[in-house]
Amino acid sequence: MPGLPGAPGSSWLDGPAPALGPPLEGDAQADVAVVGAGIVGAATALFLAERGASVVLVEARSVAGAVTGHSTAKATALHE
Repeated sequence: MPGLPGAPGSSWLDGPAPALGPPLEGDAQADVAVVGAGIVGAATALFLAERGASVVLVEARSVAGAVTGHSTAKATALHE
């Protein structure tokens, strides 16, 4: 099967690089630590924070920069 024209890329990652936050220094106190800031980690952290938990979201590289950033990011919902 022939390849599609154009270079493979991510619409989510093409563009200016996001600003990086400062590295975590010292100790942090929280009810929950979420490791990984892809779509699942970020959504989990938000879900817990909205319900009153103190949350620390830790990412080694960039938010949504790995699998999430290279996905088609197609979200669907079934409606009645």
